[in-house]
Amino acid sequence: MMNYIKDKTTVELTNRSDLYPGMMLYSYLVRQKKGEKKTYEDSEKETLIVLQEGKLTLNYEGKSATIERGNVFDDAPVGLHVCKGVHVEVSADTDSEYLLFMTENEKEFASTLFTKENVVVVDRGAGQWNDCATRNVRTMVDYSINPLSNMAFGETVNYPGKWSTFIPHLHDQPELYYYRFNRPEGFGASFYGDNVYQVKDYSYICVTEKLPHPQVTAPGYAMYYFWIIRHFDDNPWTGAENVKEHEWLLDPNCKIWPEK
Repeated sequence: MMNYIKDKTTVELTNRSDLYPGMMLYSYLVRQKKGEKKTYEDSEKETLIVLQEGKLTLNYEGKSATIERGNVFDDAPVGLHVCKGVHVEVSADTDSEYLLFMTENEKEFASTLFTKENVVVVDRGAGQWNDCATRNVRTMVDYSINPLSNMAFGETVNYPGKWSTFIPHLHDQPELYYYRFNRPEGFGASFYGDNVYQVKDYSYICVTEKLPHPQVTAPGYAMYYFWIIRHFDDNPWTGAENVKEHEWLLDPNCKIWPEK
């Protein structure tokens, strides 16, 4: 089901005990006030920080980096991904919001500071299906980029009135979608198998079953979502399985009404 965030402070999204344990993630929306400092370090878990808006200074492994983001629609993703045992200090230079994810991972890998220079941003769906599924996709990590991570993640922005996660697909591994709109009254719809949920600003859904999960935003409203997939230890996510009945749409010469 869809979850609607109304709290204006830090919010826990998932955990391993009583809040969507099937996601296998510890995840939070963190609100940090200017001047406030937080530290993160875990001997068993990798950690991901993705800035949503604001300005942060990150200190880790003897390095210091300042990241800044006006909003998730106009600015490419920025953040930090570290393996277990890495101490990270987060200082808020302005009031800031960021997503925080942690999951168990015994493997070690090099830390990655995400900037606009090392995240590939592309428009997908342009020219297909009368341009009904054009979206801006920003893949940060997948299995091909970092096979040592237990997570794959990135961002998508649906242009107003457009679809994404299309054609409908499904996969074994659990996936979380966290949504924002460019206007607070914006809305859309998220399909989860045979169920349909209204998407609002500051909402999220956990896909824990192998069911199709396409989504669409209303005309006039751009919809952002952060997506994160937790690999199974013996079955990492390397791609999705299409819903077969919709694969006719993949034919570049397919005819769509009203074209005859």
